[in-house]
Amino acid sequence: MSKTDHLKDKTIADFGDQWSIYSDNEGWYGSLELFNDIITPLVNIKTLKGAYVAEIGSGTGRIVGMLLNADVEHIYAIEPSCEAFRVLEKNVRNMKKHHKVSAINASGENWTATHELDYIFSIGVIHHIPEPAPVIKAGYDALKPGGYLFIWLYGYEGNELYLKVVENMRRITTRLPHVCLRTLVEIMYTTLFAYRYLSKIIHLPFRSYIENVLWPMTPKNRRLVIYDQLNPAYTKYYRKKEAIQLLENEGFGNIEIYHRHEYSWSVLGQKPVK
Repeated sequence: MSKTDHLKDKTIADFGDQWSIYSDNEGWYGSLELFNDIITPLVNIKTLKGAYVAEIGSGTGRIVGMLLNADVEHIYAIEPSCEAFRVLEKNVRNMKKHHKVSAINASGENWTATHELDYIFSIGVIHHIPEPAPVIKAGYDALKPGGYLFIWLYGYEGNELYLKVVENMRRITTRLPHVCLRTLVEIMYTTLFAYRYLSKIIHLPFRSYIENVLWPMTPKNRRLVIYDQLNPAYTKYYRKKEAIQLLENEGFGNIEIYHRHEYSWSVLGQKPVK
């Protein structure tokens, strides 16, 4: 097994453990309002009504629930981790429109749909894949001509100071047993309160994200966000040019990019109409 394959498998296993611990998507964390915040201004949520879509890296089904609430016609939910897939299936069964979901236990480059797709979403996933090109290519192949791929990525720009801290921490946290990592998360969660208070007094990085995205979540889901930063074996923070090239290199056109809350990249590409 190559080093890249080992890193990929380790990251998938890490998320299997993570989604077994943090398995619910209640409140703002799983809301249509948050989904709209993620895709705006690149995708108009109204265009999803009646669409055939896929989501690459579905985890526990958070985005699946959002897409159902956006009134899509059908969703192919792709999740490679067997542990996470079991949680996904359980959560989907509890959704009102579960008959519109086809859950697929497969990697992002190894799945098929029985219907040409209008949209494919991959939110918070591509930056955890060491070699993402085959995943982007699989998305391209599954889309109908004129269909769209939307990805959301960690950004390098806006995170420079943060990365000086977290990259050193991850050298340790990616090796910690999950029980130890959860203890560390509790310590950092307390620190987050102090940071939020200071950001109300002076302008600090991530103030908009903390107030408008993180704080409306439940305390458990805020802890999940911290855990998610420290847990996966592989994480990449993309520069703007790199984010565009992900789609450009696989044949997508009409590429648009948006610096969401000044810390991440939302990227939209269209499969050309031939």
